[in-house]
Amino acid sequence: MMIRKETYRKPGAKVFLSLAAAVCICFSCTGAEQKEMKASQIIRLLAKGKQVHIHDAIITDDLDFTLGGTRMNLLAGALQREAASGIFFANCVFMGKVTAGGQQKSLPVHTCFRNNLIFTACDFRGTVNFNDAVVFGTVNFSKSVFREDASFNNMAIWAKDSYFSEVTAEKKFSAIYTSFAGNLHCIGAQFGDYASFQEMSVKGKLTFNYSAFKGKAGFELTETCGGAFFHHVRFEQDADFSFSRFLHTADFVNVTFGKKGNFEKAFFLNTARFDGTDMQKDLILRDTFFGNNTLNNNMP
Repeated sequence: MMIRKETYRKPGAKVFLSLAAAVCICFSCTGAEQKEMKASQIIRLLAKGKQVHIHDAIITDDLDFTLGGTRMNLLAGALQREAASGIFFANCVFMGKVTAGGQQKSLPVHTCFRNNLIFTACDFRGTVNFNDAVVFGTVNFSKSVFREDASFNNMAIWAKDSYFSEVTAEKKFSAIYTSFAGNLHCIGAQFGDYASFQEMSVKGKLTFNYSAFKGKAGFELTETCGGAFFHHVRFEQDADFSFSRFLHTADFVNVTFGKKGNFEKAFFLNTARFDGTDMQKDLILRDTFFGNNTLNNNMP
């Protein structure tokens, strides 16, 4: 991948001191001291149907959303905990596990979030598990860091937009079988281990521009309806898009495939672009379907 180098003028001493002073002022205004709190305090808010709006906090123990909410439903042999109020965390540290699913009374249980589910610029020190959750509001984990495995599998997300932009996943990250009714934004995301999105469905646009995958990336059987955009993406290991269905424009522009890029039996209904793509190993297009000869003429 070609990287454009920018040239900057070295600032003078006076400018440098002014900038340093400005940074110090901004830090003193925004660097609020983080306060400690227990997960039980959050659960009590949810049980009362109150909005959860927390910033600059350290949650010291495990946060289990299946213990909160305003009601519990029994659906086809499974329990569903309803959280009616909006959930908003910003610049928080979660020392324990964060989960929205599990087992209660020998039955599987998951959480239905009726409102927004927002964790921006948060630091998750333990595992994160939102498997089987249903969300009707906006989902936003932008600029958050996942230091252990993070799983968002088999979720039903009905929001117009979901955001995982600029997240950092240090270990395994997965969104297998998850359905997004709107757009999924993963711009500038960093995946340090295996990232798996098998059989994920996105009804709107899927955007991974400027993201990086250090481990293997699995997109097998993924379906995108509103366009898939992978601009300036780097895959250091194998990237598997076999059997995926691209029902609108598919852009793999200025992408680096460090090893294999597998598109075997993938289905491209509309325009597929691979302009400027850097293949360091193999690009597999065995039995790949390109509708109406829509493959661009700039293949690597």
